Amino acid sequence: MLGFGRPFILLLIINFLDLSFVSSSSSQNATRPRGHPSGENYDQYEDFTTEPPSSSSTNSEYPDLNPCDYDMCVEQQHTCQELRDATGCLCPGLSNIFTRPSPPRLSYLTQKGSKEVLVHWCAPTSFVTHYIVWVSGKSVNKNIHVEERKRDAVMEDVEAGARICVQAVNKGGVSADDDQSCDTFEPQNTDTGLALKLGIIGGVAGLILLLILALLLWRHKSRQKSSARTKTEGVL
Repeated sequence: MLGFGRPFILLLIINFLDLSFVSSSSSQNATRPRGHPSGENYDQYEDFTTEPPSSSSTNSEYPDLNPCDYDMCVEQQHTCQELRDATGCLCPGLSNIFTRPSPPRLSYLTQKGSKEVLVHWCAPTSFVTHYIVWVSGKSVNKNIHVEERKRDAVMEDVEAGARICVQAVNKGGVSADDDQSCDTFEPQNTDTGLALKLGIIGGVAGLILLLILALLLWRHKSRQKSSARTKTEGVL
């Protein structure tokens, strides 16, 4: 009986220790925070979330996009910076005044008269203080300065084949010349204009010649009539 009692007592002690260990583990697992608690404990462990920002802070940090009513290719009464300061609108990605400007885009050349050319361009996405329009030809090399608000300029004494460039200027320097800011002036419809002038001159000359021939013919007929009357009077 004594031999049987010792193993039985040891078995009771081991079972008691196992129950104590399981109870301790269950208690620790119940209080450990989880990344994604579920069930009834969700609210209890969701205390790490932050409050969303207020409406005032959201508006100050992320203002509504409000682009300025500004066309880079159209002459303006006000610069985009002036519109921005007055209305709070947004300018299209302009670099600062101390960064060398990007080249403008020369949009077209229009012939005006025999040697006058209208140069039109679009502004770059840079801060610009003024523009320089260059004409470089075989016999003429000149330039003019144009204010920032302007988008065109008339150049005089431009010969065929002359190279025309537009440069943007600010405190960071002068924009580089490239294919988008320069073009070669080629007079349009030169042969047609010359033919038209020659046609007009020829028409006027032909009209004068016809008038002269008509006058000579009239005088010739007048003389014939006068001679016939003279002979008739002599017979009588």
